[in-house]
Amino acid sequence: MPNALSSLRTLAILAGAVALAGPASAARRPNTASFEYQRSWGLDAIRAQSAHAAGLSGRGVSIALVDCGVVKARREVMRNVSRRRSVDLNPERKINKPRDRHGSLVAGPLGAALNGTGMLGLAYNATLVSIRADFDGGLDGECAFYPTDLARALDYAAEQQAQVVVLPLQGRKPLGPAFEAALERLVQSGAVVVIAAGNGSASQPTWPARYAVDPRYAGSIVVAGATGWDGMITRWSNKAGLAQAYYIAAPGEWIITDCVEKCAIVSGTSFATPYVAGALALIMEAHPDITGRQAVQRILEAGRDAGDPQTDPIYGRGILDLSRAFPAETAGR
Repeated sequence: MPNALSSLRTLAILAGAVALAGPASAARRPNTASFEYQRSWGLDAIRAQSAHAAGLSGRGVSIALVDCGVVKARREVMRNVSRRRSVDLNPERKINKPRDRHGSLVAGPLGAALNGTGMLGLAYNATLVSIRADFDGGLDGECAFYPTDLARALDYAAEQQAQVVVLPLQGRKPLGPAFEAALERLVQSGAVVVIAAGNGSASQPTWPARYAVDPRYAGSIVVAGATGWDGMITRWSNKAGLAQAYYIAAPGEWIITDCVEKCAIVSGTSFATPYVAGALALIMEAHPDITGRQAVQRILEAGRDAGDPQTDPIYGRGILDLSRAFPAETAGR
């Protein structure tokens, strides 16, 4: 079989772990005391309250999610998915009933709408472009990708003028010239890319996250590691290693998503990527004239130290902290 990338796995899905509250009327700005907000505990962990109170929600920002598609995603997620711009790059599928809902699970913490029920995405008014790029049938029952299809996905994201691209994927080796050329075209378009660090407890991120240190892409890629309830990096998250200048940690363990009558609980560095991507979207909304690389720099500079002082090979630039990313003048928005 040709070289394939396996999608980062959901480490735990506990059906019925969290029951839902009854519906409530939606408001323009979220109520941080609501069950919808508090259920989404990652928002509090990254101190998103000040950005949301300032009216920032990702509105006007386009985020492309390269994954297994938003298969049977919940209504509060689909409300922000562009059906016109979303695509399946392999439309002639013979096996069109994937068991892997990875893309839908990642999309929840990123863009679930503010609707008074379910859960809340960090960038709850951003436009999500779902780019399904997995090959037909998957690998060992799981969603998986050929690098050439991922290259096509990056080119499509650039065509759609996505400002942020999310790659919640991991592989064991470089993805090859076609992918690298497409990644270069994407960052030259002004887009920035958020890539999962991987779930192998390793001292270095996996591929394609390691491309963060490649001079062709430096400053346009953020590597996302995973923290847990305790605010510390998880034992299974790959660490910053040589990518420490472009690595930041965000909630990725026991993340609540996929809420209807009940919610799923999932873990993996895949689920840290929506918090980093959503934070970039809020920065871009607050500062429409900012470049993608400038937005990345603001996020990295706002990392909260958790390991050794300054940049270190475990936490990289620290833990994502939106209270440090936004200056005081946004309070009046």
